Amino acid sequence: MKTRWIEFFLITIVYLFFMITGIHDISDHVKQVALQLHLFTGYATVSTYLLYIYPEYFSIQRMKKWIVWTIGLFAVQSLAHYTVSEIYPLPHNQIIPPLALSGMTLLGLLIYSAGKAALTSLYSHTRFSEDRLSAKIIREVLLSLGIGFFLFLIICQTSPYFATLTAWSIPFCYLVYVTHQYYLLSYLRLYNNSNIIRITLSILCNLVYIALFSSLMEMTLSLANASFNGFNIAFCAILGFVITFLTYLSFAKQNQQESQILGLEKKLGKTAADLKLLQSQINPHFLFNIMNTLYSIALIENAEKTASGIHKLSEMMRFMLHENQQENILLTREINYISEYIALQKLRIADLPSIMIQVELPEEIHDNLKIAPMLLIPFIENAFKHGISLKNRSWIRIQLQVYEQELKLSIYNSIHTRSNNDPESHNSGIGLNNVINRLLLLYPGQHKLHFEETTSEYFIFLTIKLE
Repeated sequence: MKTRWIEFFLITIVYLFFMITGIHDISDHVKQVALQLHLFTGYATVSTYLLYIYPEYFSIQRMKKWIVWTIGLFAVQSLAHYTVSEIYPLPHNQIIPPLALSGMTLLGLLIYSAGKAALTSLYSHTRFSEDRLSAKIIREVLLSLGIGFFLFLIICQTSPYFATLTAWSIPFCYLVYVTHQYYLLSYLRLYNNSNIIRITLSILCNLVYIALFSSLMEMTLSLANASFNGFNIAFCAILGFVITFLTYLSFAKQNQQESQILGLEKKLGKTAADLKLLQSQINPHFLFNIMNTLYSIALIENAEKTASGIHKLSEMMRFMLHENQQENILLTREINYISEYIALQKLRIADLPSIMIQVELPEEIHDNLKIAPMLLIPFIENAFKHGISLKNRSWIRIQLQVYEQELKLSIYNSIHTRSNNDPESHNSGIGLNNVINRLLLLYPGQHKLHFEETTSEYFIFLTIKLE
């Protein structure tokens, strides 16, 4: 069911409510008909606005048409009120000028439009699913209004005071709950606002609801020629405080449970990711490639270069087997490992002029900056795996920068088609999917990863907010 028809259904209930409870008992026939026609004019105006003008024209692109239609509707309503006043005149002390009646209706529609637009904008920034949440709220609003209306019809036969309080308390409590649970608290938590801002906005929202519903209570009771004499305001204030307090407790407990679940998922995901990472790094093909490289170097170079390669390999293995077990390591250790890996890869391509490798690593880094281990190397391994060809012109450009607590890694590499005999042609091996999952688990909302690929080049850009 579209929103416009739900709004029409609700305004129809309000119209019938005032027709049944406020007008049908008037003994003066002329006055009764006049009030009925005035009420029907207002009902027709609001219905036309909600069903046609607002959904069709209330947008930035069509704002001019919305203004024209709204002014036209105001003019038609004023003319209708004036005609009714001329045919069925009311006593002088009960006359409200037609323009004033139309103006009150227009003001109410403008306030409603502004509030609806604000809530829609606020709702679009929340993390909830629109379909599920909107359907849930619509069902519950209709249910609360229906319960309140029928309770009023039943209880008003005995005590109009109790009936009015009961009828309006149900939607009041639900709106206070919905505003805090689904919008206010969730939205402020999303942007990490302070408790002072939460409490201030919560008080302002409650004041609006208290003013609105206490007025509705007083207006409803005035139909029975009675008054609450301020009790309705105190009643709404106490009720609003209780509902708000309970909502805060419920929201805090919900956050605690979500944090516990997220922590367990994070630990489980990190353990699985670390295991897959070790499997992808310490695999026979990787070791055989390095050993073959060192063997080739031993045949054509002196033992000093071979010893250097073996040393670098041993340092890398030590890093993978020991420091990779920690949750976080110093960023300087991660960069040292990257340097060792690049230096080891350069050993096998040092005499090939067709291969160009450019590396820019930071020289000075804040000593306290930490990062999850083995988080950057898969991207660099991927560049060497797909960017190096011993037959064709190849290039790799690696740039790692650190500004305060933000790390930026950019990698460009050439792309070469692998032969079917290459054992790596059908093997992902490097574990990019794994490292992407680790980023989502370890740095949610604190990283940006961008890939681009052309027919000849592959590009990766990564930024991470470090601790």
